[in-house]
Amino acid sequence: MTARLLVIGLDAAEATLIEGWAREGRLPNFAALMARAAAFVPDNLPLRTLPGAIWPELITGVSCGRIGQYYHPGQLHTGEAERRAIDPEEVDVESYYWVKAARAGLKVAALDMPHSYPAPDMGGVQLFDWGVHDRHTGICSFPSSYLDGVKARLGDHPVIDCEAHDGTPESYAELRDQLLRGVALKTALIVDTLKSDRWDLLTACYGEPHCVGHQFWHFHDPGHPRHDPDARPEFKSTIFDVYALIDKGLGEVIEAAGAGAEIIVVASHGMGRFFGGPNILSEVLARLGLTSANDTGAGRLARSVQRGHGPISRAARAFARPLLGRKRLKAIQARLGALREPLTDPRTKAAPLPNNRVGAIRLNVKSREPSGSVAPGNEAAAMVDDIRVALQGLRDSRSGEPVVAQTLTPREAFGADYHPDVPDLMVVFREDLGEIGDCASDKLGELRVPTDVSLKHRTGDHTSHSRVWIISPRTPPAAPVAKGALTDLAPTVLDLLNLPAGERMDGHSFLR
Repeated sequence: MTARLLVIGLDAAEATLIEGWAREGRLPNFAALMARAAAFVPDNLPLRTLPGAIWPELITGVSCGRIGQYYHPGQLHTGEAERRAIDPEEVDVESYYWVKAARAGLKVAALDMPHSYPAPDMGGVQLFDWGVHDRHTGICSFPSSYLDGVKARLGDHPVIDCEAHDGTPESYAELRDQLLRGVALKTALIVDTLKSDRWDLLTACYGEPHCVGHQFWHFHDPGHPRHDPDARPEFKSTIFDVYALIDKGLGEVIEAAGAGAEIIVVASHGMGRFFGGPNILSEVLARLGLTSANDTGAGRLARSVQRGHGPISRAARAFARPLLGRKRLKAIQARLGALREPLTDPRTKAAPLPNNRVGAIRLNVKSREPSGSVAPGNEAAAMVDDIRVALQGLRDSRSGEPVVAQTLTPREAFGADYHPDVPDLMVVFREDLGEIGDCASDKLGELRVPTDVSLKHRTGDHTSHSRVWIISPRTPPAAPVAKGALTDLAPTVLDLLNLPAGERMDGHSFLR
């Protein structure tokens, strides 16, 4: 069978690597794609604001500032003081481009699209969390018989959690094999689905570039501080090997789609060296006196133990809760300015929020937060200004250079029409200073904060390099042009299907 329109996503595949290896003849199917396609280089706003909203922007055409869903595993919701996962009921699945197509009566298959949730009674085929980097729903399909068939033909995807390895050569070898098998299985999944029916739209995504970039970057990058020149040669080539297998799969998938199919291939965002930065924010806010207690030597020690990698820190964390009990431990943490959920305490003025590679800060605003202590308006604005000044004064201890590249309020980033869940300040850190952890200023003194202990094996992090390649009679081949935004993908898909984008979308078709 065939597809009228085929959309292939490459989750966190570094576009500059793809383009370089294609020019060298090492990725022949990507080279053939680029020779036939119109290429676009969209501006990637989420990599400077809310990185976890990249895929929601791509699949809905709505600005991340208006979606307000930027950290699916556990973000803060207005009116709540503790972070939690985004509930599927809070997601507007009707805004996905494939759901819009299905509701218009087209035959649609959506396979492993990142950060997406099931649409009831959509018809066609939906598959979730089988082979993706970020899992939210649990592995499922609609209809359920589709997943039954996948498991019967292909089994389970071999990578469930690429962060779970222990950093030994044996675990890297196992993860490498799993990723390569995962690519081959994803190609087989897409090809089998294409051959099973005649589709108006089939959209699918390779998640393996995301995993391999995070975990194998130090093998690939000779300048990385953790690079080992004596590492196994196959480890050094793992990123290329995954991309090369995707290249092979791309050729098979395009062939299976049929000669008349229109094609979109999108590299959502890229991958480069991990540098950190958000890890310093809790200490910055503590030293500004914005936590639940005054900054003291005991508080600094407690926060250091919370963050530490070493056996003493790990042992202290392991024994503290059962020894003290949850209530007593929380009281001690509050007195030390080291609360796990700082906004639960009215003494807290501001707290850092998880936001992937970009720092994020939320004020404890009265009437917005349950334990709010900061007056909205002038007091909140003055506090944001004070935090910005303190951050801009921080200098890297090695180079003396500023560690912060930019700070943005939601109004500055998105205009007045932003979602209330968006953080009050987003902090973009420099990417050219190495890992950010040791820095100082006259106001804050010396900060020595290790990068996130939960990501201790992650050596690659995201870049803003996005690409969209389109093969269609309506788009003559062209060199990459800086045009548009990530929100332009969804309306482009609908445009190629001769469907209206709808009024709510912020993006516009690349074709217009």
